Amino acid sequence: MSLLIDTNPHITVTFSLPPDFVAADDGERETVISVQTANSTPPIKVLDWHHPSIADGQWDFSFPHLYSKISVKYQINIQMFHNRQALLLEQDYFVIVNRLPHRQTLHLSPIGLLYIEAQEPAAFATEQAVTISLHESEQPEVQLVRVSHNEQTATSFYLKYDPDSVLPGKRYALTGIENRYHQRISVSPSQVELAPASYLPRSSRLQMFYQWLTRPLRLFTDDFGKIR
Repeated sequence: MSLLIDTNPHITVTFSLPPDFVAADDGERETVISVQTANSTPPIKVLDWHHPSIADGQWDFSFPHLYSKISVKYQINIQMFHNRQALLLEQDYFVIVNRLPHRQTLHLSPIGLLYIEAQEPAAFATEQAVTISLHESEQPEVQLVRVSHNEQTATSFYLKYDPDSVLPGKRYALTGIENRYHQRISVSPSQVELAPASYLPRSSRLQMFYQWLTRPLRLFTDDFGKIR
């Protein structure tokens, strides 16, 4: 046992990605993480971290905790890039530290796989205790995805959706219904951008690729007859 006082305490969080997400091992890669206090005015920047790689699965990340006698609420933002294209949904993650040591798992949402946490429903015998719908914010009847879960699997799961079917930069809403009494339950996140504003749908990427293929081939020659 060490009697030394740790003058540089840290908070460790575990970032978790779904099994379907596989990090690319080629091209230009970068992970960017920022940490700031969320219960101070103005917010205090704690850390800006850049790393020239991306990862999948689960991994630990630590940042300094400089406030020993008060509770601190931290806001964490993380983004991963492959060839300068964002891979994660833009979301704010919050960590509330009352005492040390503190550990917490943050479930990240790749584009096309939204991690959802819902209020635990009352016990229900069927396999459809809770219905979660992803829909237009102003038009709940315009649904993108609708799924049902039992009480064991409804509290947290990844909701798969087609990122090419949403408008980049637009916020969509989530609604949860407990089916026994048809009562609404809380769902997190309640609203979210399902694709960043910079996201290019697959159809646009294919169109750009085809346009590139059909461009004239420029050769290093002065004979224009050899250029198609």
